[in-house]
Amino acid sequence: MSEDREQKKEGIPKEAMSKEDTSSLTDVVEQVAKQQQSQTSEIEKHKRVLFCLQVQHKRNDAILKRLHCQVNKIQLNRRKWQWNIQQLEKTAAELKKRLGVKEAQEIQNRPIASWERIL
Repeated sequence: MSEDREQKKEGIPKEAMSKEDTSSLTDVVEQVAKQQQSQTSEIEKHKRVLFCLQVQHKRNDAILKRLHCQVNKIQLNRRKWQWNIQQLEKTAAELKKRLGVKEAQEIQNRPIASWERIL
């Protein structure tokens, strides 16, 4: 009833007031629907971006895993080469030692030249 009094005071017919209310409500409903649609599309965009990031993250993890394997393999090969080098150095030292002993024996066993006797 208070609405009737206000409408009579303002001189607006009751039918016109309800049409304005309906149109304003319709506008509000349309705005809300547009906002929901906009938010839904934003959510979908974010979902796609998130999915792409997750896929890229998996790719990067796989690449990182392969790189770790390659580094480990290289380190293993390096250790093998170092061990081989050490073994070769030991063998070379042993051969030099044997060669030195053999040369010393040859020097002792060789006949003395006549000019060496004078010295």
